[in-house]
Amino acid sequence: MDDYELERTPNPFSAFAESRNQSRRHFASTAKYLTFAFVLFGIVSAAQVYLQRARLAEIVSGFSQLTTAEKLAQLERLQASGIDGIPGIVAAIADEKPEVSARSAELIADLSRQWMTLPSEQLAERRFIFADQLAAVSGTISDAQDPRWGRVQELARLAARDLLDSGCAENDATYRRLMQVIATETTTSGDPPLDSIVDKDQPLPIDQVDLEAAGWTDWPPTSTTPTLYRRTVATLDPIEPSDVVLNQAAGEDGSVGSDARLLKPRFRPAATLADQTKQRMTGDVDSTSYWIAQLQSPSPFVRKGAVTELAKRGDPPSLAALHQHLPRESDEKIRQQIQNRLER
Repeated sequence: MDDYELERTPNPFSAFAESRNQSRRHFASTAKYLTFAFVLFGIVSAAQVYLQRARLAEIVSGFSQLTTAEKLAQLERLQASGIDGIPGIVAAIADEKPEVSARSAELIADLSRQWMTLPSEQLAERRFIFADQLAAVSGTISDAQDPRWGRVQELARLAARDLLDSGCAENDATYRRLMQVIATETTTSGDPPLDSIVDKDQPLPIDQVDLEAAGWTDWPPTSTTPTLYRRTVATLDPIEPSDVVLNQAAGEDGSVGSDARLLKPRFRPAATLADQTKQRMTGDVDSTSYWIAQLQSPSPFVRKGAVTELAKRGDPPSLAALHQHLPRESDEKIRQQIQNRLER
């Protein structure tokens, strides 16, 4: 025995030899129990899934023998079962009871909205299960006038849109079946039947068409000689330019009654700030007399603006004008505004 093997060999006379062996035994025992627990958990989980699927299959198989209230209760149970309950809910759309069929369609629409919060893989899985089962159910309803067929068509539109959103190809068999369901026309009992189109092997030749019915046109022309047509449409001839000014009176011959004159603007341009202040003090719009004259306007809006401006000025001429105008004012709001200013 060399030195390396001697170092690896445990010392049987060591004080820690027994504790080391106990630790190894405890570790092996713990690993064995954990393995047993994992196996037992897997068996229990698989049994629960199998039991749930067996119960759902029992519900679906005996669904037609239940009463209406029991069917509605079982639909709620199928909805709570998750992905395994989708085929049973979709199959209930073809139920003979209108309440059960309508409730099934409502549950499917609600589930479709709830699936939007799931991951993309789970969302696509549920959508494909729904579409496959709906395509199978659509073959059990042969009457297009049945109200259940309208629900199937609405759900088929929803399923087809969801399939395309989940990456389904347009040549998929389920998608094509849904498109056939959507394309099927529904008619009511009061609608007249559509006339069937008679298939003909050969179309009618042109020479057998009724000549009287085809005589509404003279094309092609029988003569190639050009034809001259006299113009009968009145046209407008240009007139000589005149000196008539827009919005200015003129005679019948277009002559101007009076010479046009240029109206002077009511403001004068000012080059400096001092000139602007002087202009504002001497201008017509900013003068007190201008606003006193506006008190005679028939418009209450103009009088209100004049009262506001005069009340803001507060000089003796403005207050005197307001005092004189108060008895003549007919608007109650303006009268109240004048009184409030005079009472200060």
